[in-house]
Amino acid sequence: MMTKYLQKKIDAVTDEHIYGIGNRINLEYYMTESNIGKFDELSGSKVYGIEIISKSEDACMESEVISNFSCCREKTKLVLDKLADNWVTPMELQYILDDILGT
Repeated sequence: MMTKYLQKKIDAVTDEHIYGIGNRINLEYYMTESNIGKFDELSGSKVYGIEIISKSEDACMESEVISNFSCCREKTKLVLDKLADNWVTPMELQYILDDILGT
């Protein structure tokens, strides 16, 4: 079972040059937590992930989840803070994580 915790919520206005019209969007950044069950040596341990949800007028526009990001809660929190500080959207999440991790 996965549990998620809201870490940060940002209200932003989109750039009309990028999105066609200037709209207000809400970005929500969540830390997810679940148990590792596939590997005997890690059984019972926690794994943390990242979810970003983009909403417009309380309707979910898009979301993206990376469920097995790290076994370290603090590392996941630091990355989430960096993503939120830079207004990373769900569509950009995978590409930005690849850049952060150098993959």
